[in-house]
Amino acid sequence: MTRFKLLVFILLALPCLAEPLPEQTLRPRHIAPLDQLLVAVRNRVPGTIVFQSVRLAQEDGRKVYIIDFTDAGNRWSRVVYDAHSATEVDHVPMQVPMPLEAILARVSSQHPNSRRINAELQRRDGQLVYVVELGHGQLMGKRKQLTIDAYTGRLLKEDNYDLTPSGKQLSLAQIVKNAREKYRGMVVLNTRSRVKNNIQVKEIVFLDDHRVRHKMVVNATTGEVIEDKITPLGSI
Repeated sequence: MTRFKLLVFILLALPCLAEPLPEQTLRPRHIAPLDQLLVAVRNRVPGTIVFQSVRLAQEDGRKVYIIDFTDAGNRWSRVVYDAHSATEVDHVPMQVPMPLEAILARVSSQHPNSRRINAELQRRDGQLVYVVELGHGQLMGKRKQLTIDAYTGRLLKEDNYDLTPSGKQLSLAQIVKNAREKYRGMVVLNTRSRVKNNIQVKEIVFLDDHRVRHKMVVNATTGEVIEDKITPLGSI
């Protein structure tokens, strides 16, 4: 083949070489049918069982089905399935939560460079969880809040946030005092600390002067009121 013919061949072939491959259709990963998993639980547990709740959640970095049920003796259990493979990843009784020492041992092994700031058992969205707050071992002001299933010890949520340069937060007493400037006759029902949108906040549920129920969300470092809304009974 002469040099001229070779050049012509290359020029004709270039459009074909440059043509992109057909795009592959991106399909969402298969989610196991819930009915299949419920049948698997019934086949595994002897006797009559009653399913109390089923939810699809993000846990330990993957989607899972969390299934709570009671057996013939009215004993509660929780079984966790990988939502994609339908593989059982946990099955635990729900008579009592895991000991706090066991939870902290897991946290220490998974976060060896962190120091524990606070740890407590809480009920959030109807679920019993441990909330563990960690500080970075070397970087001042860096915080991490872990929300952990109280029965399985599995990580439900991890939030990272920064404190103010002073590293201080307003006390709950100060935040309530500030709220009373607007609601002088408020009756505090309950409070909690959590992370929202990577910001450490304090929530106050209270009755105002007209006995209307509110939930107020306050930036724990600046005192800014992020949210103040009326919440009917049972909506929190």
